[in-house]
Amino acid sequence: MRIRASIGIDLVVLFLIPFIRVEAWAKADGAVLFCSGRNNNQDIYLLRCGETNPVRLTDHPAKDNCPASSPDGKQIVFLSDRNGSSDLFLMNVDGSGLTQLTTSREREGHPEFSPDGKKVIFVRDIGEKTEIWTMRTDGADQERLTSGDWRDERPVFSPDGRKLVFMSNRDGNYEIYTMGADGSGQGRITRTPWHEAFPVWSHCGHKIAYSLSRPVNGRPEAGIHIVLADGTGDAVLTTGPCRDTHPAWSPDGRFIIFQSDRDGNFELYLMKSDGSDQRRLTDDPAWDGWASFVGEFSPETKNP
Repeated sequence: MRIRASIGIDLVVLFLIPFIRVEAWAKADGAVLFCSGRNNNQDIYLLRCGETNPVRLTDHPAKDNCPASSPDGKQIVFLSDRNGSSDLFLMNVDGSGLTQLTTSREREGHPEFSPDGKKVIFVRDIGEKTEIWTMRTDGADQERLTSGDWRDERPVFSPDGRKLVFMSNRDGNYEIYTMGADGSGQGRITRTPWHEAFPVWSHCGHKIAYSLSRPVNGRPEAGIHIVLADGTGDAVLTTGPCRDTHPAWSPDGRFIIFQSDRDGNFELYLMKSDGSDQRRLTDDPAWDGWASFVGEFSPETKNP
C-alpha cells in the first residue's frame, strides 16, 4: 500500500528522512493508532500496515493517551494533561490542527467518535465516581448519560450508533453493560466474580470483545473474550500467564488488536477474530498500548 503526502513525497521516503515532517494526509488508511512511552514520554503514534517504524503524532512533555480516530480517518480525539488537567483534544491525523474540546476541572477520558462522526462519547470523573457524557466534535452540547455513586467507563458506540457498551463497577466488580445512545435501557450482560473490562463492538454489532481479569496463583492474569450482544455464547480467545487487554476490532471484523505483557512489557499484538494467528506488532522497551485501527488493515499487505 502506498500513501502520498500532500507535498507529493512518498511516506516510505519520509521514514528515511527523519528531519522532514509528515504533511497532512487525506486519511490514514491501513494503520494502527496507539500511544507509547518510547522516547521517554507518553505520546501518540501511527503505525502503517506493513511498516515497523511508527510515525510520532504528538511531541509534548505532557502525557497524551487514549487516541481514537474519526470514522473517515481524518481526525483523532485524545486525552492530554498539557494544560494542567486531563482534557480532551482534537487534531488532524498528521498531528496538525490541535483543538482543545473540554476545559472542566474534572478529569476526562476514554473518548470515542460516534459512527457518523458527529459526536464524541467520553467519561468524566467527579470525585470517586465516573460518568458517561457525549458532546459534539467541537466540544459543544455536552450531555451526561449516566449518574450514580460508581464508575461507568470505556463507552463505545455500536456500529449503527443506536447503543453503547461500557464497563461499570455499579454491582461490585467491573462487568459489561449496554444502553441506548441516549442513556436509556441500561442492562448488564456479563456475570462473573471477576473483572470484565474494555468492551468494544464488532463491525456487525452482534458481538462484543472484552478483557476478563482474575488472579491466578497470586498474580493478575487477563485474557481476551468475545460474547454475543445479549450476553450469551462467551468464547475465550487468549489465555496464559499474562495480561491481554484493550481489544479493538478491525473495520472489516477480520482482526483484533490488543496489548499484552506476555513477552515482558506491554506491546501490541494482532490476531484473527477467532483467536488464531497471534503475532506481535511492536517491539520497544517502553509501554505500547491503547491501540485502534484507522481504515482497512491487512497485515499481509506490504509497502513497496
